[in-house]
Amino acid sequence: MIRITPRQVVDSFGLACVTYFPRSPDSHMRREVAHFLSDVGLPESSFFSSRLDLEDESLERIDNKPSLRTMFEADGAECPPESEGWEILGVFNYATIAIDPSDGRVYSFPEGEESYTAMNADLSSFVHSLIVLEHGKNEYKGLPVDEEGERARVVERMRQQIYEVDETPFADEESEWSRLFEEIGFGMWG
Repeated sequence: MIRITPRQVVDSFGLACVTYFPRSPDSHMRREVAHFLSDVGLPESSFFSSRLDLEDESLERIDNKPSLRTMFEADGAECPPESEGWEILGVFNYATIAIDPSDGRVYSFPEGEESYTAMNADLSSFVHSLIVLEHGKNEYKGLPVDEEGERARVVERMRQQIYEVDETPFADEESEWSRLFEEIGFGMWG
């Protein structure tokens, strides 16, 4: 894990856009993951939300701990057996984001698919990636997709800042991070 402070998250997203998770004595989360979620929290942005849709009727069947298994069951789908105990962190674009509480790795489940891809090596690198994306958004927003490649330079710099901390986000060309950065490069996000 890299060091991410609560101040970094609040300064990047604002206090109203950070969700904190209470520690529970019966939690099966690794200690450092539970500590990160309760002290640093997860930011809310135009790309990621950790807040569940309270109007979603399928949530009535989900207990207080939204595991992947209960989500898949609510959708009438089969959850990959190895991921049944993973906990949902939120939604990134069109993918459900979950964490393996035993090792802290973060995975994405693209909408409508039962397969998953490693998204980040751990929770701190996931939040670091969101911070880089949020700061980069201020740079690329409004930049035209042009021959001089200014937008491409901003996108490449963001990718590099993420890659220096964690290679996982761009290890697969079909990962959520790879697709998002390709879309940003094409001018789809501002």
